[in-house]
Amino acid sequence: MEPTAEKFVNQYLEAGGAPFNTMNLLMTSYEGLAAMANMVNRDMTTAFGPSVSTAITDAVGRKIVESFDPQKADVEYGETGQLPEYIEAMLPHQDWRKMIYRLSERYPSSTMLSAALQHIADQGYQAEMTLLSSASLHTHVFYSLLAECLEKISPANEENLQEKMGELISTVCRREQTYLLAQYVFHGVQQKLGPQAMGIRRIAQDLESYMFDNYKRPQLAINIRLLLNGLAVGGGDRIADAVASIIQDAYAAAGDVASIYNEYHGAVASGKPAPSVSILQNERVLGPIIEQAFGHLWGTAAQKQRPELASKCTWLIAYATQCADGLPDSVSIDKVQQLVGQMKEVREELPARPIQTHVYGILPKILEWINTPILARIVLLWVRDVTTYDNFTYYSTYFTSSEVPVLFLLLEEIAYRQPLLKPLVFAAYKDSFESRVPDFPPEKQIKLQKMVINRIAVLAQLDYVLPVLNYFDAKKELIDESVIVYFLCRLLAQFDAPYPTEFYTPVLGLLQHAIDGVKVAKEKDVMCVRDFLARVDDDQARALGAMLVDDATGSPISID
Repeated sequence: MEPTAEKFVNQYLEAGGAPFNTMNLLMTSYEGLAAMANMVNRDMTTAFGPSVSTAITDAVGRKIVESFDPQKADVEYGETGQLPEYIEAMLPHQDWRKMIYRLSERYPSSTMLSAALQHIADQGYQAEMTLLSSASLHTHVFYSLLAECLEKISPANEENLQEKMGELISTVCRREQTYLLAQYVFHGVQQKLGPQAMGIRRIAQDLESYMFDNYKRPQLAINIRLLLNGLAVGGGDRIADAVASIIQDAYAAAGDVASIYNEYHGAVASGKPAPSVSILQNERVLGPIIEQAFGHLWGTAAQKQRPELASKCTWLIAYATQCADGLPDSVSIDKVQQLVGQMKEVREELPARPIQTHVYGILPKILEWINTPILARIVLLWVRDVTTYDNFTYYSTYFTSSEVPVLFLLLEEIAYRQPLLKPLVFAAYKDSFESRVPDFPPEKQIKLQKMVINRIAVLAQLDYVLPVLNYFDAKKELIDESVIVYFLCRLLAQFDAPYPTEFYTPVLGLLQHAIDGVKVAKEKDVMCVRDFLARVDDDQARALGAMLVDDATGSPISID
């Protein structure tokens, strides 16, 4: 029976219609399709099992999708402003929700389907909808999905942010419209909250990087970034043209630097309102400018012979890093000039690929420089080049197993003083860990790896343990088991029980892989592993612990 039959019967009777005629019409026109469908479903399920019910549901769903009329559905929804009862009854069932998703992708402008998607989101099924492109076309649904994703990301920190970004990326980056909406929302939050929006700024930058690197849509990301910063797209705006060129080429050409410098420096010098500095703070703009000013320190093609270009680069870098949260009014010109002087000192006094005695001679100044984030970044890039230059010649010349290279201690100090640079510090550690120094015998190469591991263990203690564990888990097939055991023991020495699941799960995976190496390790390392396993309430931990027991004596294996 049609859902509206009762309504029309009441209208007929109120208008003076005869009840007998009503009964006669209902009896002669009733076909009982719903009852027959239920009977067929029941009989086939009884005969062939529950799997047949799913097949019937799929067949009915396909028929509904084929015959669905969005205009009639919208008229029905518009009369009451509420979803029909039969639609609400379908939504708790996943098979029918999937049908709604298929319909919404075929008819994205349907008002009733949009309301159905909103109802599904309100009922807590956002996880199903993150991969649904049509859901993101309805802004009220999209905002709910965006809020849900941000709630899941909110507990994240520097070490696990990337792991928690997956759902947000799939929700935001599938379409141009949703990417624009998300970046617009994030930009508004940054404008409103100022310094308190650092986390949102980081998320917006990561989304932009993902759009560049994975979706291969650099022009889209560039244009949206320019528009959000009040710059014209398509020519006629000097800053916009120069920024677009730098981002596309990943290189700060002299003409582009001069254009940007003239606009920002000219506004500051004349006292006029300066353009938005947020675009200058973008990593894909600031990074090439840093390369242009300081690249000679790590061997890239830079313009050391052109002091006027270097001075413009250093001024732009200082201005960008001194503007708090992209607000030009917050910058102190005196501090900008002070930082420009410090960067000039770094350019002139930091030696390119020095011998060890030169490093010791300038070390006091380096320790002073790394108190400033941008100078610490420059020093870090310099250290990374010194250690990796010419196939790791630095280690061939200076590495001894009894002493930690001073540059590694410098990296450790940078990670401690400048927490936001920990990913770059870890990248430098990984370079050295994966190195293959040409004249090193295997035993000396392993000693180098163990030296690096000692520094990585300290970095892990500085709230960076999950990226470290993920890296070793990804590389475990390429690493000697004895090195994995050494890493785990150094890592476990940095942490105490109780261990969170996200910590002990990858550790158990590494132990499972290197269990033979654990069995032949030194007694103190075996005891370290067994103590860890005893403190983890997990079946895998108990199984691994049992493997480290001598079957004959029941005592821990002891190997000197």
